[in-house]
Amino acid sequence: MPASATILLVDDEPTLRKTIGRRLMHEGYEVLTAGSGEEALTLAAERRPDLVLLDIMMPKMKGRDVCAKLKADPQTAHIPVIFMTALGLADHVQAGMQAGAEDYIVKPFDTEVLRDRIRVCLLRHSGR
Repeated sequence: MPASATILLVDDEPTLRKTIGRRLMHEGYEVLTAGSGEEALTLAAERRPDLVLLDIMMPKMKGRDVCAKLKADPQTAHIPVIFMTALGLADHVQAGMQAGAEDYIVKPFDTEVLRDRIRVCLLRHSGR
């Protein structure tokens, strides 16, 4: 895992961004936050984070659409995406994975589980 990995945290809920963002910073990550899909795409293109934590259910541009756009752009296609969502049915998970996500975590989730999923994902992609 890169020592100074940058994570882009995308969620339309400010409280969740603040809470998870603080936790990730405490873990030693640089954290970028976006409150919309459009903002996420701009930040991803400009900053090229090591990982994107992406909410699925957002107004205007849904997380699956954001993920598909990230994966379609050669500049951001390599960035792993972990979906965070309240949609936990098998078909939701499958649709998220088909959109190009690396992993899928259902809200509410334990911060330790999130930490472990992030570490595994970053380790998996550190050799690319």
